[in-house]
Amino acid sequence: MSNPSKSKIVLFAISILTVIYALFSASTDIRASITLFLISAVLFIITFNISEEFFDIRKPKAAYFILALIVALSGIFFASVNIKISVTLFLVSEALVLAALNQNSPSASQIIINIILFSILVFILSTLYQNPNHALSWVSLIIFSIITALINKTGYKKTNAKLPGFSISLGLSLTYMSFLILIPLSALVLYSTQTTAEKFLETLSDQRVIAALKISFGASFTAALINCFFGTVIAWILAKYDFIGKRIIDSVIDLPFAVPTAVAGISLAYIFSPNGILGEFLQALSEKLHSLAPYFYSEKCLTDERCFAKYLESMDLNIAYSKIGIILALIFIGLPFIVRTIQPVIEELDKELEEAASSLGANFYQIFLKVIFPSIYPALLTGFALAFARGLGEYGSVIFIASNIPYESEIVPLLIVKKLMQFDYIGASVIGVIMLAAAFMLLLLINFLQSFARRRKGDG
Repeated sequence: MSNPSKSKIVLFAISILTVIYALFSASTDIRASITLFLISAVLFIITFNISEEFFDIRKPKAAYFILALIVALSGIFFASVNIKISVTLFLVSEALVLAALNQNSPSASQIIINIILFSILVFILSTLYQNPNHALSWVSLIIFSIITALINKTGYKKTNAKLPGFSISLGLSLTYMSFLILIPLSALVLYSTQTTAEKFLETLSDQRVIAALKISFGASFTAALINCFFGTVIAWILAKYDFIGKRIIDSVIDLPFAVPTAVAGISLAYIFSPNGILGEFLQALSEKLHSLAPYFYSEKCLTDERCFAKYLESMDLNIAYSKIGIILALIFIGLPFIVRTIQPVIEELDKELEEAASSLGANFYQIFLKVIFPSIYPALLTGFALAFARGLGEYGSVIFIASNIPYESEIVPLLIVKKLMQFDYIGASVIGVIMLAAAFMLLLLINFLQSFARRRKGDG
């Protein structure tokens, strides 16, 4: 009987060499590189499951593992010869490994999930047979191979006896997320890589794109910041006070979730347009300010553009078809994110802490800054990030209240739509990838800050 420790070292070395081979192949054949990485993962799984019974061929588990090892090693050989055969051998070896791992009375749900996932993998394999250069199929192969490994607990030994079913739930969740989020976003990223690095940078350095990015990020940040203040006030009132009509106001907060954003944009444009209810008043007020400009003219105005009279002449209080209108629309659609993330936290605040601070002589502002705010600001950060990210992607409500003039009030989503209408799909996908990366980095940063705040609070 062979020594498990020596066999583990040998197999681990083969796994490492496979990874090195995959890295070397990346510069010549990315498909072979991906396949080799997947095969090396199978070899790692086999390595970590080597034991005394591994070499007892009479046991089904050992037989499955040894067959998987032989098939995986064959897949390494065919990676540089025939990629279709190599991918097929990888799937067979993965199936054999999972059969070995599920020898000890697997649950019916786990078997069903495995059958579903392998059906998806076979479908991906058939797609690769028809078109080996289909990049999205390779991404899908990686994603679903990882999911298949996770639901079978390979490399993940932590379990919860009181609440079983972690791996099954994780597999279902990741499968669902893959179809709705991971694969579509991967398609966007892969499509943008069809252009060269020079064209990619040229699209991003276009002055029109930069202007649209500034408008979208600036308006979204301003709207989220305004919502942080007023959303906190509204959440405080709804959580701390009882009054007539509270339920109605509480329901109205969620209207931006239910009302189509185009309807909101049309309503805001109707109200604030020069002929609207409020827009007519703002237009008259602007004209009144313009009429006052001659009374403030002086000799300074002949040489200096910053004189007060010229400032009055250029003042425009109209909200519709301006950057202010964009901010107003984003405030409308972002307010519920702030209120709904802060309100439950305020409701759960310990009143005894407030009473203790008050008994020690602290006024309301001191209580809020020292006691209340430290408890709610992680939720406030979350609400801010959600409102900001929602504002970056908003389209329907903005196009009706903004003038949509390039370099002045053109937002990024509108620019993407215009590029699609001009059949510039690569340019649209490049801008989309930048927005995707920005939103992801923002949410990742906010999650990190929240985690840091919770740890700091726990240490305190």
